[in-house]
Amino acid sequence: MNTSLSNIKNFEQIFKDYYEPLVNFVNSRIHNIENSEEIVQDTFTKLWENREKLNIKTSLKSYLYQATRNSMIDFIRKSKNDASSLPEHMEFVDFEDKKVDVYLIRAKIEEALDTLKPKNKEIFMLNKFEGLTYKEIADYLNMSERGIEDNIARANKQLKKYLEKENLIENLWILLLVASSI
Repeated sequence: MNTSLSNIKNFEQIFKDYYEPLVNFVNSRIHNIENSEEIVQDTFTKLWENREKLNIKTSLKSYLYQATRNSMIDFIRKSKNDASSLPEHMEFVDFEDKKVDVYLIRAKIEEALDTLKPKNKEIFMLNKFEGLTYKEIADYLNMSERGIEDNIARANKQLKKYLEKENLIENLWILLLVASSI
């Protein structure tokens, strides 16, 4: 059990310190403030309910961001299964007079990421999508920073090869820009 979570005053302070940054983190990906707040509130509710069972081995910040990321993924999966939450039309973004279907691009990025080994994918996503540093990831996964660096390089190489095969490499900067905004 994490002692900082068992005391209500400490928990309230953690909530005050991290609530807004976590909402901003989620909102930067799903672009809906109400849903972002709901996801973060859900994360803190689960944290409080499970405080007696938790054994946090990383920094509290890393744990909170990972827990929030997991809640966000659960929310997105649930939303995809709920037809009423799907957009009425596909969202398109203009890049240099080209219409880019962000959902199609996101699907291609997810396909490319699925070609990575699970640990390699997790490390890549923690760095590129969650913004964690190599040191934070190393601490979180109990690995060396050099191991994290090697995994990122391997993932970049494999993703580039996959995107070249799919004839998407010329639009890589568009893919990464769109992926980071979804």
